[in-house]
Amino acid sequence: MSEQKPSSFLRRTAFEIKKYRVMKKTIPIIITACAILLIIGYILSALYMKFGAFTVMIKKSDFDYALTLSSSADFGSRTSRLNAQIDEKITNIDGRSLPLDLNNVDGVHNGKNYIAYTFYCKNAGQNTVDYSYHLYIANMTLEIEKACRIRLYVDGEYVDYAYPRTDGIEGPEPGTTAFLSTTTVVKKTIENFKPGDVTKYTVIIWLEGNDPECVDRILGGQMKVDMEMSIEANRGKPDYSDTQTD
Repeated sequence: MSEQKPSSFLRRTAFEIKKYRVMKKTIPIIITACAILLIIGYILSALYMKFGAFTVMIKKSDFDYALTLSSSADFGSRTSRLNAQIDEKITNIDGRSLPLDLNNVDGVHNGKNYIAYTFYCKNAGQNTVDYSYHLYIANMTLEIEKACRIRLYVDGEYVDYAYPRTDGIEGPEPGTTAFLSTTTVVKKTIENFKPGDVTKYTVIIWLEGNDPECVDRILGGQMKVDMEMSIEANRGKPDYSDTQTD
């Protein structure tokens, strides 16, 4: 037994040395891979936020491009996707101080500490359809959405949306309509949308200083809002009566 001990000791030592060499090669590879993933994640996050603080898009369907978007009423430039850029840093405001003419300016017309974007959706196809608009929060950090307000104008009529109250009282924040869910702001359908018909939208986003959730812990938070248009139903036969040529 005394002769076997050194041999056993040597075998264990050789195994440990081999394991050490493997770990020495593997650990730097793992660290490098993790660093690369973190860098890629940071770049994607930065590009995602930079691509548009507010994005409008048409969902592809069997009726591709029957709907079209434009930031101007004359549809001089038509697209299936619009993006609105904002300043990287904004602070809270009192929503009652917002200008009264926010629905009267096309395209991006941001003000101090709020986002304002007006755009149009048109039926550029030949059929009458029903389509839905889905306004939702695509990305948020530090629960900043709880202090956010989103005002949506649809053909001149607006509603202020807010995260449901978190003070133990059921219902929406005063003067608002509650989000449908933690991420969905509103989802509704426009019916009998004829060829050539146009819907005008204005989206206003701000942090409400009077909200109980507007506290220091949300400092540095980020939020991205998207809006998706999708055709829900084709009403059948083509209707050429109101079709416009662009």
